[in-house]
Amino acid sequence: MENDGFVLVSVLIALCIFSLLLLAIGQEINLIGNIDSSSTTKAKALTVAVSTMEELKQEKTPTSGKEEKEGFIVRYHVEEFSTQIYEVYEIKVIVEDKNGKEILSLQTLREK
Repeated sequence: MENDGFVLVSVLIALCIFSLLLLAIGQEINLIGNIDSSSTTKAKALTVAVSTMEELKQEKTPTSGKEEKEGFIVRYHVEEFSTQIYEVYEIKVIVEDKNGKEILSLQTLREK
């Protein structure tokens, strides 16, 4: 009968340790899900940014603007630069989520 209390305490300690391990595993699974969702969003945003950039590079005279594409807000800014040697456009594309939070941006130069 003297060991009954010791066995009960051992079982309770084991259950506490097991619960902590399950909690840690659950948090890791949640973190992995969040990272997967974030990387999927960034990959889609990158695809939208690259396609917008390519469209602007193909235009004879690209202009600044804003539009909605595939659930993102896409802002693009075009600026002209001229030197004695070069005449170029600086094109910047910014992809934002619906709340206006920037996800990523791309920037390039293109000759006139």
